[in-house]
Amino acid sequence: MSFSGILLIMVIALILFGPEDLPKVARTIGKMIFEVRKVTNELTKEFQGSMGSPGDIVNKTLMQTASKTVAQQETPGKQGNSITDEELLSYDDEIPTSEKASPAKSEGPIILTKP
Repeated sequence: MSFSGILLIMVIALILFGPEDLPKVARTIGKMIFEVRKVTNELTKEFQGSMGSPGDIVNKTLMQTASKTVAQQETPGKQGNSITDEELLSYDDEIPTSEKASPAKSEGPIILTKP
């Protein structure tokens, strides 16, 4: 906007509102513009915060998972209940000794034993 355009708007405002009401109108318009900018800035911040949230959540989850994995790799003896593959495949503890002697009485799953 050029200087002549601004001058034309000021002259029209002076004619419409008069010299007594012009400061009140200017003050009211200034307050309205301030409120609109304030609300716009708040909405912009909220929108940017909500758009960044899913990415932040995923990043935090990945970082926590990575830190837990690193902590477990650094202290392998302190994991507590570490079960080996052989222990997972062994069912000897679950079968009572009387059923081991006679597998025909067993009503459970078929158990293969090593010869």
